[in-house]
Amino acid sequence: MKTPRLVFPILLLMPVATTALLISRGVAGPLALTVATVMLMLVTTAIERWRPFRAAWNTASGTEVGTDLAYIALASIPDRLSHVAVEAAGVALVALVGASAAQVASSSPSLLAWAVGVVAFIVADLGKYALHRASHAHPWLWRFHFAHHHPGRLVASNALRLHPVNMAYNGATDAIVAVVLGVRPEIAAVFATLRAAVGVVQHANIDLETQRQWLFNAPSYHRLHHAIDIGIANHNYASTLLVWDRAFGTLLRGAAPEVVGIATPHRQARSYRGQVLQALCTDRLDTTCILARWPWLTR
Repeated sequence: MKTPRLVFPILLLMPVATTALLISRGVAGPLALTVATVMLMLVTTAIERWRPFRAAWNTASGTEVGTDLAYIALASIPDRLSHVAVEAAGVALVALVGASAAQVASSSPSLLAWAVGVVAFIVADLGKYALHRASHAHPWLWRFHFAHHHPGRLVASNALRLHPVNMAYNGATDAIVAVVLGVRPEIAAVFATLRAAVGVVQHANIDLETQRQWLFNAPSYHRLHHAIDIGIANHNYASTLLVWDRAFGTLLRGAAPEVVGIATPHRQARSYRGQVLQALCTDRLDTTCILARWPWLTR
């Protein structure tokens, strides 16, 4: 069932406005980002029930739902740790050269500060495109990205299915660029919310648009990236901005794939803990090194 065209931009702008409002009321950026993202997931999940792209994708086992919830609950930990580590290194470096981060921030005019935020967002998005593409090309990165492609359905609740290592290097990309360019924390939180909103919505089980989108990665593009056919899946790597796929020749349009997920003869862990440990196997697709010894991981 078709969904009004305005739903797509509203779903992206609503959490951004929420984060900005909460920050203006004194709420810390990371907390504001978390609240806005959770609210978006709740709203999007409700719309999925009302107007699903595929009704079958709204059906899931208790284990799958539990795994989604575990990823959502624990996603912020590696992300915040990577940010704290990068920010601490940045503060130490600033102190070493004899300037204070507060002085640098307070000397930036408001308009300039937002301009720097926009530049940082674009640069970090290019970095994430490169990392995402590398995660599909190199086994040593794929093992940490594998879990994200595990589900056989696409819904808002599995948008955060990222291995802690995958989540950490994604977060570090944003943090490094923000620290190097001196982005203000509140501005970084607003742009992080936009990125999170695009990430949630592009996984949504909603017929939001039919490939008319030209700026932000949308469901019709991202469903192709999750196709079980690797020839189709190796496209549409954009984290947020579709410009990178256009520029580097990886943009693909087409009908939504009938099947999404991963085709492998190996047994796959279904739980959060199993998928986290699965990445430690020698062979990126061989889960028997863990599952044969500890079968409870699949329960």
